Order: sequence, then structure tokens, then C-alpha cells
Amino acid sequence: MVLVSCADDPIDVTTFNRDVAPILWEHCAGCHQPQGSAPFSLVTYDDAQKRARQIVQVTESRFMPPWLPEPGHGSFAGARRLTDDEIGVFGDWLNDGELEGQRADRREPPPPTEGWQLGQPDLVVQLPQPYELAAEGVDVYRNFVIRMPRGGVRWVEAVEFRPLNLRVTHHARLLIDRDGRSRQIDADDPLPGFAGMEIGGATTPDGSLIGWTPGRVPHPGHPGMAWRLDDTTDLVLQLHLVPTGRPESVDATVGLYFADEAPTLHPVAFVLGSRDIDIAAGDSQFVVEDDYELPVDVQLLAIYPHAHYLGKTMQLEASFPNGTSESLLRISDWDFNWQDEYHYADPVALPRGTTLSMRYTYDNTSSNPRNPHEPPRRVVYGSRTFDEMAELMVQVLPATLDDHRALQRHRTDNLMRKAIDYRLRRLERNADDVASLAALGSTYLSMDMPADAIDPLRRAVRLQPTDVRLQNNLGYALRQLGRDQEAVIHLEKAVGLSPDNAGMRFTLAETLLALDRVDEAIVHYERIVELRPDIASAREALARARARQGR
Repeated sequence: MVLVSCADDPIDVTTFNRDVAPILWEHCAGCHQPQGSAPFSLVTYDDAQKRARQIVQVTESRFMPPWLPEPGHGSFAGARRLTDDEIGVFGDWLNDGELEGQRADRREPPPPTEGWQLGQPDLVVQLPQPYELAAEGVDVYRNFVIRMPRGGVRWVEAVEFRPLNLRVTHHARLLIDRDGRSRQIDADDPLPGFAGMEIGGATTPDGSLIGWTPGRVPHPGHPGMAWRLDDTTDLVLQLHLVPTGRPESVDATVGLYFADEAPTLHPVAFVLGSRDIDIAAGDSQFVVEDDYELPVDVQLLAIYPHAHYLGKTMQLEASFPNGTSESLLRISDWDFNWQDEYHYADPVALPRGTTLSMRYTYDNTSSNPRNPHEPPRRVVYGSRTFDEMAELMVQVLPATLDDHRALQRHRTDNLMRKAIDYRLRRLERNADDVASLAALGSTYLSMDMPADAIDPLRRAVRLQPTDVRLQNNLGYALRQLGRDQEAVIHLEKAVGLSPDNAGMRFTLAETLLALDRVDEAIVHYERIVELRPDIASAREALARARARQGR
């Protein structure tokens, strides 16, 4: 309550100009403005007055502003949480008659956020072409590959997103692809971009978490922590799109801000979570837990929790070597529509031997208002939004470059072990699960364990003999073990199934050469050079094979 001195106004009342507007402009106008992502504006008195009762209801219930973490469980930068006093101002304004107040108390409203919030970017990139979103249907995940313009190596310190159709853009993620796999997937899809939550070979850049949600202020980055961007690297922008009932054109720009120098600090990002999700209809307390013991001292910088519509609660806790613990995140009412990444206001020191533990619960009952199925049905792990996921991305900063390398190795080994355990559990339930057999063999190969890869790959090939990837991987595993005669059988089948794949031909040619089948090897080398004249190693191999043929 404030005292209003104007004789024409009632005494001791709350007014829009003096009391309500500053709160709305600071906490709400980022989305609730004429060009914002929210469905209506709250910038002017007329905007707010006709929604006064709704403002009170959504703020008292803390549905708005959207901020999921509970206070007291991690201190986050940019927290969108109103104080009890600020919420009380809205209630007083409604009870006092929703008055506008004196002209003398009126201030200039915030300008529309039409410009870049971090200033003019060093480079702006855009989708290759707009995507036309259908009027009806379920929400859409679409991945757009953006090729970088020439310019050599750059160091990216900050990123700002500008979705150009805020009505349909729910959230965004930016990843990088250094080997061109996403570009190949894109080429196979007749529409702009390609579908799905899985993003080919794209990864988060050098330990960074980069995303956008409505109302979020772009993070300016940490000094000394820029990430490398080569002009041969593709950016992959994933957009979560929601149909509006009419056809919509989707486009977006991304602003990149470069550092002057290469980074001196090297963060690492890793994921806690599980794919072992199978939630029965009617289960209100399905639990997913995972933990990770840190092999080195780190500072915790940011986290990004993720689940879908059945998610209910989320917790992250650090258990320290001295026996104490600290709660780093608690969400008691997860909302898929307001997911965000959270940067700690101050980095949290986590000594070596600290165990990070996540615990998610899920509610697959009719009492969950966000359950997309009525009546409830069984839900398993998957990347579609009507499936479920349990992930908690964690960004940390090791103290030294040696610690960075050690954490990277430890993280990769831990990830591979978890992948193997998951696939073995799947195969216990279904011994003919080809996807699990293929993934298990591929994981063993990536861990340089070809002997372990042979059995699952053989079983998978028997079940799907026309799968080119399975034939090639089995041939490659046999080749690694020196069993070239057997390897050739499967490598020839792979090349027969995919005759224009230069990489598969090269493995076959090398194997044939090792068996002294030089003439056959030359045929394949020559074809590789035709397919990929830019590969110098293929031309060199062809020259060596011809020299050997002439001896």
C-alpha cells in the first residue's frame, strides 16, 4: 500500500503507475509485450487492468512467472521468482479497485525487445530457408543445419537466439556437428531440416549448455571459456514447435559473439540419467535415480534438467567426502512447457570424491493434469514427447587442463559402461532385440573391444542380414582381430548394399590388400577416387596398390 497525495484519488491505495507497473515491467514484460512470446501484453494500464484478477491468481499460485526450482536448493542467476510482498501488491491493487494512479507516477514503459539483448553480434546466421509448420497435430521437433561462412577458426563466448515466430517456438537448443552427419540426414529429408529429438552426430560445444526458452535472458558467457567454431563445422539448431491451429512459417536467427583469444578455461558437460524407463499406467511414483562420483575437483556452473509430460519431481544432491551433503536443485512440480537451464549465481565447489545424485519421480495417473493420455497408458523411454526421458545435464569447470582430460576420459568410460549395462538389460528381456544388439556391438567397437563386439553383431546380422551398418561393423570387428577372410565376406555385403559409400569401400579395399588380392583392391580404390576425389589418402592408397601390382 502507498499513500496517494492527489486529492482526486482515494487515500492509502495501491495504483498501477506507482506500484504495479514496476513489478510487471521487471518480471513479466520480457514475454508479455506487443511482440513477445506470451499471448497478451501487460505493459500498459489498459493491458493489465482487464487481467487484474488473472494476474492475482497466477502469481499467488506461483504458476507465473514460470520458475520451477524451489528456493533454498541452489542459488541461481536470473531467478524469475516474485517475493511475497510483490505478489501482495497485485492483490492489494485488485482489492483497491485497480486504479491507474497519478500521472506524476507514470514512467516510460520498457522498449520492445526488438534488438539484440547482448548488443550487436559479431556474426548472425539464419535458417537456410523457413519451415512451414502444419496447422494441426502434435508438437514438432525440427533440426536445422546451418553451414558456417568462411572465416577460419572463431572462439564463441556467447550466443543469443531470436526465433522469428514466437507464437510457435517453445524452446531451442544449439549444437555443433564437426563430421557432417547431420547434413547427410538433412539431405535425406525433403523438407527443410529433419525431424526428431535425436540430432545425428551433433553435440554440445566443448562443455557448454546452449539453449533458449521464452523470457530467458541470454547468458553473456564466462570469461576465458569460449568454445571453438571452425568454418567447416555445422551449427544444428533444434526447435521445439507447437501448432497453433493455422499454418505457420518458422524461421530463426542466431547471434554469435566472439572472444578475442582462445579459451584458458575448459568446462566439461556430462549427463546423469537413465534410459531404463517403463512406466505402467496408473503408477504415480515411478522413480529414476543415477549418480556420478567426481574423479577431480570441479566448480559446478550450470545444470539443465529434462523430462517430458509425466515428470513430477526432480532433485540433485551433492554428497561430499567429509560426510556432509548439499541440495543443489529441487523441483516439486515439473512442467515440460517451462523447462530451462539454470546457472548458479556463484560456482559451487565440489571436491574430488563428491557424489552427485539425481532423483526424478513420474506420475502416470489421471490425477496428473499434464498426462497426455486419457486414460493413462504404458510409457517407455523415447525421444518423442509422448515417450519419457530422464536427463540432467551438468556443466562443471575442472581446476587444471590435466583434470579436464581426466574428467573427459572418466566421463566417457562411465557413459560407455552405462550404455552396455542398459543394452544387456534390454537383451535379458528380449534376446532378439536387434537395436540393442547393434548398439552393444557398436559400443564395444568404440571402446576398442572388437572381440566383445563379435557375438552381438553376429546375432544382429542373422536377424537383419540386409542392414548395411551391421554388415560393415561386423566386418570391421573381424578385421580388427586379424580375421580378414571372414571380414571380407561381411564387408563385401555391406558395399553391395551401399555401393557409393566410400568409407566402407576403403575398409574392404584395405582388407583385400592384406589378403594379397591386389587386383580386387585396386577396383575398389579406383571407385573411391571417383566417388571422393578430394580424399588424398584414397589416391595414395591406389598408387601404392598399383605399384604392388606391378612388382
